[in-house]
Amino acid sequence: MHFAADAMLGKLTRWLRLSGYDVYYSRSADDEELLNVAQREGRVLLTRDTTLAEKAKKLGTKVVLVESNSIEEQLIQLRRELGLSYEKTPAKALCPECNGEIVEVSKSEVSELVPPGVLEAHEEFYRCSQCGKVYWYGSHWRSITKRVVRIEGKVSSSEK
Repeated sequence: MHFAADAMLGKLTRWLRLSGYDVYYSRSADDEELLNVAQREGRVLLTRDTTLAEKAKKLGTKVVLVESNSIEEQLIQLRRELGLSYEKTPAKALCPECNGEIVEVSKSEVSELVPPGVLEAHEEFYRCSQCGKVYWYGSHWRSITKRVVRIEGKVSSSEK
């Protein structure tokens, strides 16, 4: 599933990309550009703007009106409405910055790009094939994992 997200959903965009979802996002994109991208590329439009959501519906574009400001509630809403699943490791992630593919790389390939303590503490590294940003399974990913588990628990308990 591919998405186009409005400027109010930058944090949600990052989370979706971290789970491997392709998200078109630009803070400078206006409503017309978002609608054009969503229609042309068959993307689901994600927006907090009711006027934009109504316009998209009239054009036959699949749209989700994101209801909450809370990232956790947003992720739960998309899980419920679209059946999305979220990743607990960087293995399938796209770059949260640029939407590029993240590939596993050797320690030696990133030795000059990460702090020495990180290099010593970790064995697996990933790098964005577009912007070059380096990732590893550290405290940030452990926080992501905890949130994903919490979301799964909330969704499961509400389905019972």
